[in-house]
Amino acid sequence: MANIWVVMAGLWLGGMANSAGAAQAPEWPKVPGAVFAMRDGNPVTPVVALDAKGRDLMAFNCAARGRSLLGRSHELFCDGGSFVATDAGTWIGTQVAKSGMFTFEAMLTPAEVLLKTPGVVLAYGDDQREDAALVQDKSGLSLRLGGVQLIPLFLLDTAKPVHIVIACGKNQWSAYCDGKPCGSGPLADGGPAWGTRQFVMGAAWSGAEPWHGRMEAVAVFPKSLSAADAAAQAAASKLLTSGRKPASSIRFTGTLVRQAKTSELREIRPYTRSLTAAEYKVEKVLAGEWKEPTITVLHWMIMDGKRLSIADREVGAKVQLNVDPLSEHPELESSRRDEMTDGELIIDPYYCESEATTKVTPK
Repeated sequence: MANIWVVMAGLWLGGMANSAGAAQAPEWPKVPGAVFAMRDGNPVTPVVALDAKGRDLMAFNCAARGRSLLGRSHELFCDGGSFVATDAGTWIGTQVAKSGMFTFEAMLTPAEVLLKTPGVVLAYGDDQREDAALVQDKSGLSLRLGGVQLIPLFLLDTAKPVHIVIACGKNQWSAYCDGKPCGSGPLADGGPAWGTRQFVMGAAWSGAEPWHGRMEAVAVFPKSLSAADAAAQAAASKLLTSGRKPASSIRFTGTLVRQAKTSELREIRPYTRSLTAAEYKVEKVLAGEWKEPTITVLHWMIMDGKRLSIADREVGAKVQLNVDPLSEHPELESSRRDEMTDGELIIDPYYCESEATTKVTPK
């Protein structure tokens, strides 16, 4: 049985489907025994997510919190928000506690290399305690155990995709970068001691310390993977991303000409997220190609059940945006949106995935 993802009510919900209907892709994970493994958010991609008794979760829910999205390759895009593997945490914790060992794995594309404030990439915790977390800060990647003990791992010096494996045995940790050893050391307290908590991707359990970037091929094992295992996982993960082409992006400066009215929260239920169309006069093209005087862009204006300030901009607002053709973002096919009400059909709208790295200023 394979898990599928369904975009519904603004959340990514999982449901079980026959694996014969899944898209063909390289085998991942290659190493058996994962207690959690999520390749990406594609609706037909299998996922390992188990209930408290070790059975397939029949309705796996990867809950999106805050500004967390699926990217154009269905990767998890953390733009200040995070994802929670709802109901999968109990089995993860009990198996790690039983073995006294664990391994974190992920393919990461950080938004920044040197962070001013720490960002939690992966975490296992709840309101009572954080058992383990993978943290990126100005020094690189670190492993945080028990919420306090910080073990520096290695410098993450690239904004390109990098495959990482952090393996913790009962007495030693080992780190691997793109399948190659990049550090090891002792575990002073004799290995991890996990309770029954939640697995979070992109922030701490509380939502604090958000990490910015993209991730996929995320897995947790209740054992310490070997160097050979790490190399096998890295090779399999790299195959998942091979052949991808960048989006036909345009970067421009412009002025808001008009914007569709964003619906009220009560009007979009059960959705909790919604896009709104905005038209800009293009004043200068900074990158890419665009020859028309105006461009229509879809922005997220309701996110996680909250109306964003961008929804109430006035005409004349000055912007600098990076946008992609909507046609190159298949993950948005089922997303709710508010269009212009003049009846004009926009044939080639664009999509602004994030305003975090661009400028959106008032009039």
